[in-house]
Amino acid sequence: MANEQQHVTVTIMGRNYTLRAEEDAQYVRMIAAYVDDKLQEIAKVSPRMSTTRLAILAAINIADELHKLEQRQKSGGTRESDMTIDRIINKVESSKG
Repeated sequence: MANEQQHVTVTIMGRNYTLRAEEDAQYVRMIAAYVDDKLQEIAKVSPRMSTTRLAILAAINIADELHKLEQRQKSGGTRESDMTIDRIINKVESSKG
C-alpha cells in the first residue's frame, strides 16, 4: 500500500492503539511489538514506574540502540550491525508468538 494510509490496531502495555500508517500492517505490528517488548522489560525491573516514565526510558533505550548501530555502520562494522539487526528482528518475531 504505497503512499496510501491505513488504520492498524496495535497493543502496547495492554492497551489498544489505532495508528495511521503508510507501511504494511504487519510491519507496523512488528514495530509496535518491539516497543511493547522494551516497555515490558523496563516494567519488570521497575513495576511501580509510571507509564510516562516507562515510555521515556524505552524511547531512550531504542534511540541508544539506533545510534550505536549508526555509529558501527559509519565505522565499517556492517557485519556486526547486520548480526545485531538480525538479533533484534528475531527477538521481535519471537515476542509475537
